[in-house]
Amino acid sequence: MASRGPSSTPLPIAIAMAVVGLSIVANGLCPTQCRCDDESLRASCAYAGLEVVPIQLNPEIKHLDLSNNRVGSIHLSFGFYGNLETLDLTSNNIHTLGSDNFVFQKSLATLNVSNNGIRALAKNTLQGMDTLRELNLAGNNISDMDEQAFKSTSELEVLNLSENTITSLPPGLLRNLHKIRTLILNKNSLLEVPTDNLALAPSLENLDLSDNLIQELDRDSLPSLPSLVSLDLANNVIRNIADDAFDRLPDLLHLDLSGNNLTSVPTASLARLNVLSRLVLSRNPLGDLKVVGFRNLFELRSLELNDCAIYSVHARAFADNVNLERISLDGNRGLKELPARVLYSARYLKSVSLRHCSLSTLQPTQFPVDGLSSLRVGGNPLVCNCSVHWLWNVIQTEERRNGSRLELDTRDIVCSDEEFAGRPLMALSEGSLRCRLSALYLSLSAAGCLAATATILALIVHMTRSKRKKRLAYAAPNRPEFLVYVGRNNDELDKNAESYSRRLLARNEDTTPYDTPRGKIGQRSPQSQDTNIYEIPRYNRGTRSRDTESYPRQTEEGVYAVADVTDLRDESPEVLSLYRIQSPVPPRTNVHRPAYDYEYDYDYDYEAPLPEKPHVVFV
Repeated sequence: MASRGPSSTPLPIAIAMAVVGLSIVANGLCPTQCRCDDESLRASCAYAGLEVVPIQLNPEIKHLDLSNNRVGSIHLSFGFYGNLETLDLTSNNIHTLGSDNFVFQKSLATLNVSNNGIRALAKNTLQGMDTLRELNLAGNNISDMDEQAFKSTSELEVLNLSENTITSLPPGLLRNLHKIRTLILNKNSLLEVPTDNLALAPSLENLDLSDNLIQELDRDSLPSLPSLVSLDLANNVIRNIADDAFDRLPDLLHLDLSGNNLTSVPTASLARLNVLSRLVLSRNPLGDLKVVGFRNLFELRSLELNDCAIYSVHARAFADNVNLERISLDGNRGLKELPARVLYSARYLKSVSLRHCSLSTLQPTQFPVDGLSSLRVGGNPLVCNCSVHWLWNVIQTEERRNGSRLELDTRDIVCSDEEFAGRPLMALSEGSLRCRLSALYLSLSAAGCLAATATILALIVHMTRSKRKKRLAYAAPNRPEFLVYVGRNNDELDKNAESYSRRLLARNEDTTPYDTPRGKIGQRSPQSQDTNIYEIPRYNRGTRSRDTESYPRQTEEGVYAVADVTDLRDESPEVLSLYRIQSPVPPRTNVHRPAYDYEYDYDYDYEAPLPEKPHVVFV
């Protein structure tokens, strides 16, 4: 008798098994570990402890759940179920999908074989899956894929290859995926963006490359993806992003760059994303947010900047983000203050989160509180004084409303100053929220006030002295004047002359007595070369030496007045100026009179007697 292989079965036994199988199928028996619904054609055998795929289920079944069992092989296991639309084999012990095991699944749309031990995808692994739209291979050990592994899945829209050990994609892997919309490659070991394969899938809308080892995005890293709306690059090691890295993503709405090594906001590259709606930059060591750091992002709705080591925010950092609705700056321990009106450009702002920063105070002028629906500021070292009185009012108001309008993390808003350390802000009385000025502040304020007062007084004194010292430059009169000699300061002053002098003095209150319109005594007039007719008349001047003789110098003091003689009929002419003159007087002598070159002469050979009436000299 010919020997039979270990797997061969005698024909009568095979026929008997087929008959039993058909009988079971006809009766539609449901294993005790499963739940079956013949109306909806669903069967769930999850967590049933199965080691093989049951064959006694209804052959018309469309939805089969075999997740969380101990199934190790699927070889020829689904030949009885040709109408399957969804098949879930999650979390079993499957190490290979084999070849041609799904050739009878002409209606299968969703296949989930995640969290198994699959190491490779062969050329014919997915053969026959012409209607497959979603394939989940996440959580396996896949590192090798044939470049034609997806040649039969032209209708595939969602491909999940996350949590495998993929370092690169074979060339042309996505060539036949003309309808692919979502590609998930997170938690692999990709060293760079699979640019060539992405270029074969222009229909992509969602691309997840997070949790890989991508170091940079240059200008050619991302090909033209005109339909891409979501790009996730979180948790890579990206340090540099070229200014034109996102140029070929015109419809990108969501971008996640969190958990990378960016030391500043990539303003230039982000500015190309004109329709970007959501941006995540959390867990990057950004440091500070510069002026218009998010330039041209006018459509931005959500911005996350958590744990970015931010210590400074420019007052106009968000100037272009006029449609911002949500912003989160949680966990920036170096952030001690926010500039006033920093978020007032966001006219639709609804949610602000500033938890666990180092803000000692908050101001309602920093963001439009009245329009918010969520405000989270817990975990900050607040100084509970008058600066947070507004926040106390908000908390009390929302407590009465039961938080119906504004969501607050009230229990986490705790004081950190010496007086109220550890006490919730809501537990304080309104009267305790007062501003307390330190002694040093008061001392400095008093010193500043005194210094300012002293400076003002010194300035006033200086200006007063300057006005007193100021002398008007002489200007030639535009009306006739005459010089009047009204007296001499000796014991024999003519009483009439003295009286007349006093009257002249009294008539002009603005006249500075005994002064000269040309400046200080002794200065020469700019209009006089030899003499000053307003200082000393010629007969009162000292004579110059002639040969070896000279006159001894004697002084004589007199008072003069300059008056207006426009109308000589006026008995009391207007006094313009008064002057006191001291001049040397020569003694009586018989020496010859020296020659003087003046426009008018007086007789100097005798001492002029004091006139009984005022002496007039026209000038």
